Amino acid sequence: MLTGYSSSDILRQLGLASSVMGQLDRVWRQNRLSLTTKLRIYSTCVLAVGLYGAETCTLLKEDSRRLQAFHMTCQRRILGIRWNDFITNRAVADRTNLPSILSTIAARHHSIFGHIRRLSDSTPAHKALKRVANARSGDTPHHGWSRPDGRPRTLWISQIVWDTGLTAADASTVADDRSTWRALRPTAGYAQQ
Repeated sequence: MLTGYSSSDILRQLGLASSVMGQLDRVWRQNRLSLTTKLRIYSTCVLAVGLYGAETCTLLKEDSRRLQAFHMTCQRRILGIRWNDFITNRAVADRTNLPSILSTIAARHHSIFGHIRRLSDSTPAHKALKRVANARSGDTPHHGWSRPDGRPRTLWISQIVWDTGLTAADASTVADDRSTWRALRPTAGYAQQ
């Protein structure tokens, strides 16, 4: 069943990443490798699999929780911390200095939004993004259209708005200039949770 959300894709990618994490178990237990090397291996081998396609995902709170839990579990495993050691997540994050997985995803959202916005006007992805941005600013798709009953769904564009703090129309305008858009990294919303 198609829901428009990415929960099943996220679960699949986390399962694959967990499998890679398990295959690298001997690396994590290796005493001769520095923590920096282990974290580089984690970022390139495990996170690359876990975050494959994350730039197009629409995250729900449950998805965010799962992603954060996976990221923290992996960091604890790399550091050799057992569940009964009673070390806080903040202390683990301080030791690894890895960015939050949600800030990584927000940066990917930010990047792909800017890329799609700067595509030529005839590209289907650009047309779809423009239509969604216009709909968010009050334009209706066609005459006689009305919003369906119930709470509006969380959309991918909603996460861009939340992460940048701009309206969809403003984000679309700012994204036209690559240097300005790159300077405006996500500083709010999901990126800070």
